[in-house]
Amino acid sequence: MSAKLSTIASTVAVSSLMMVCLALQAQSVGIQAQQLVDSIVKKNADVAGLEVSATPPNKTSCVTIAATEPKDLGEKCDGDEFAALKTGKLHIEKEADGYDVTAPLHDANGKLVGTIGIDFKLQSGQKDSSIRQRTNELLKELESQIPSKEFLFQPVSQLR
Repeated sequence: MSAKLSTIASTVAVSSLMMVCLALQAQSVGIQAQQLVDSIVKKNADVAGLEVSATPPNKTSCVTIAATEPKDLGEKCDGDEFAALKTGKLHIEKEADGYDVTAPLHDANGKLVGTIGIDFKLQSGQKDSSIRQRTNELLKELESQIPSKEFLFQPVSQLR
């Protein structure tokens, strides 16, 4: 009888531990914007880095709200991001290790909600025109998943 109780107790303890781990994992995913960033990077091998910048609710400053690099979170928007917000145009900069692109980000209804910064890995045959096309493909994929600016800041409540 005691061996049976020990087995049951072990099973309950392992199940409880698994539930705690799953709950912590769900909390660490954060907000919807971060989940979108993680999803896009995971599906696109040519993307070395990605960040979304926007002005959080009840704030007046544009900051990075989601990024592949956690150290970038909370950084104030720079000149490229402000230019994308003001002009509605994307900015392409060729760097030694690839391309750095900053573009305006819209919701699924076409309303401006922030900016996106994409670091593309350097590949042979790349040109500004191919980077522009690739950026537009990623924007289309991303923007179709954003029903509103508020959505970007919503906590991720379910496990994926």
